[in-house]
Amino acid sequence: MIRLPTFLIAILLACSSLFAQAAEQPATLRIGAPDQSAGSKPFTAGPLGIAHVRQQLEEAFAADGVKVEWHFFKGAGPAVNEAFANGQLDFAALGDLAAIIGRANGLDTRLILGGRGSNMYLASTPEAAITSLQDLRGKRISVYRGTADQLSFARALDQAGLKERDLSIVSLDWSAARAALAARQIDATWSGMGILALRKQGIAFPVDTKQLPLTATTQTGLVASATFLQRYPEATQKLVDVLVKNAAWASSPANFDEYIDVLATQSAIPAEIFRAEYQGTDLLFRHSPRLDEFLRASYQDSIQRAAELRLIRRPFKVDDWFESRFVDAALQQQNLTDFWPVYDASGKAR
Repeated sequence: MIRLPTFLIAILLACSSLFAQAAEQPATLRIGAPDQSAGSKPFTAGPLGIAHVRQQLEEAFAADGVKVEWHFFKGAGPAVNEAFANGQLDFAALGDLAAIIGRANGLDTRLILGGRGSNMYLASTPEAAITSLQDLRGKRISVYRGTADQLSFARALDQAGLKERDLSIVSLDWSAARAALAARQIDATWSGMGILALRKQGIAFPVDTKQLPLTATTQTGLVASATFLQRYPEATQKLVDVLVKNAAWASSPANFDEYIDVLATQSAIPAEIFRAEYQGTDLLFRHSPRLDEFLRASYQDSIQRAAELRLIRRPFKVDDWFESRFVDAALQQQNLTDFWPVYDASGKAR
């Protein structure tokens, strides 16, 4: 019988342990997102939404025996954060403020994929006679507090030299705001593209973020459990690879009509509303997954604003939170390193 030296046995055991860790796969991927659907089918937009509709992650992980669980929350960001806190999610698509609040309140997450440039709209009753942001002074305005909408509104008010205290602010979710506006219970609301459905009811749209600097738009991202990333880096990379491929597909004008059809069919939101949202939009900017200077500056500004608005107690640095290795590896592997520009803090391509 051949006896191996003790040190060689130790090396072999260490190597086998490393191989086992590298091959380790989770039993389930648990993915969450706010449900933005207007119909019976759950819906989220962007690369993650495409993956959900086309069951791409189920296909990508089938050979590994990994199940994919989708969780959609009508309660938006706060409900997603609660699920993270209860250990029920591994990944989630979140607007910047909700993700920031979760992190500031102790959730051990990392932001691993970027999303940006969703437009916001000021919708007002004709009776309010609002034609500019300056006309909001003293008016009764609804904003969905605790979401990315609130920070976007604060940036928009900066353009007019106003603060929230100059207005009468009420916090309403998107559905409640539409109902209140249609019933003339408020003068205006600052909301995402869903509010465009009220155009046919005579609601005015005097201002939107397409008229403002790109920093006034809302930013999003894919956040992940730090524990999951550490334990399952290969599974995380496989997920990010799928999403980066989807982002490249959606960035191509040749795929625009098909992309809109996917969104409208799943969400039960009319295609014309999606087209209005994307009108005049730079698709490369909108769908870039990079964690670039624009996204870093925007999130850092959002963290500071959240602290000033007393939405969080402890500000933090984005450099301690952003983890770009997965998206960078996907760009390299898919030969996409030069596909999207790197955008500076103002949103200008360098």
